[in-house]
Amino acid sequence: MIVQSHLLRVYGDTDFITGLRAIAATMVVMIHTGALAGFGTTGQAITDAGKYGVDIFFVISGFTIAKTFTDARDYQSYLTRRIIRIVPLYWFITTIAIILWASGQFSLPYWMQELGSKPDLYNYLMHLSMVSYLDYRVANSILGVEWSIPVEVFWYVCLPLLLYFARTIRRAVGMIIVLLIVTGILSYFLKMMFGTSLPAKWFPIGYGHLFLVGAASYYLRERFQSVTNPAMKIWILAAVGLFFLALLVDFSGRSEIIAICTAILIVCVTPARASLLTKLLTTKPMLFLGTISYSIYLIHAVVIHILIDAALLPASGVYTFLVVYGVTVLLSTATYLAVERPTNHAGRRLVENAQ
Repeated sequence: MIVQSHLLRVYGDTDFITGLRAIAATMVVMIHTGALAGFGTTGQAITDAGKYGVDIFFVISGFTIAKTFTDARDYQSYLTRRIIRIVPLYWFITTIAIILWASGQFSLPYWMQELGSKPDLYNYLMHLSMVSYLDYRVANSILGVEWSIPVEVFWYVCLPLLLYFARTIRRAVGMIIVLLIVTGILSYFLKMMFGTSLPAKWFPIGYGHLFLVGAASYYLRERFQSVTNPAMKIWILAAVGLFFLALLVDFSGRSEIIAICTAILIVCVTPARASLLTKLLTTKPMLFLGTISYSIYLIHAVVIHILIDAALLPASGVYTFLVVYGVTVLLSTATYLAVERPTNHAGRRLVENAQ
């Protein structure tokens, strides 16, 4: 049950997940601003780990899909809620951005220049239709981060079907292995065909295991929520420790470690088991940033591009991060109030009225 309190979205005992969303969004902004890159090996490792913020979002999304689907009256009402949750803001920000790029007042975004795409009707319609991953030249060309949104929509549609077959832990693990194998095969052939790994990088199949891990975390949380075994605290401590290790040290497999740690926290964290962690993740600033995290994710790269064109960014990565983050939070608050929250309310009313 979602409760709106001014700007904060409140979910009860899973409020800490909103805090995790805040961390994920901040990580993504950090890598795109080079936040701590000037602070030696550790600073570079923390900054580079920002790309795994998307993995956190995907795991959380898998959890949300499983919960929403379980609570929904039927598949149609579930999908309606999920699509209206994510699409209107995406369409709005994409429309604003493509108008800016087509106006000729700004340089074209990096991937648009790199892959030779244009801010034209074809590009726009591919994004509006949520199938931009079918043409890697446009998949990430407008916002610089939007490749992940059609991926989410794809799994909104398909994950409930997979959950029908993956009803046990054994089957879920088997499905994850199958998805990883399919991803490897697909990546090989796409790279052979196009001479680049980008088509596979921005294609939905490659992230199915993260959504499935997130969905499994929902069912495991339901199963273990009332368990008082002290081992649950050990799992939480291990997950937090490994999460920080993966942030601080650059090594192969950081993506998988961060995703698994996110899932463990989703399964295990309750106020009784991790009071300090829960308090840290559910402070008002964390809940606020988590509430507007979707807007932060979509808007920040556009902010960076415009500020670079206007020569308004400082040379220091830290100051660049602070400037970009500050401007992005202000704009994201506005888009949350003007677009995201009203459309979320409309989606809930639409589903309720259809009952």
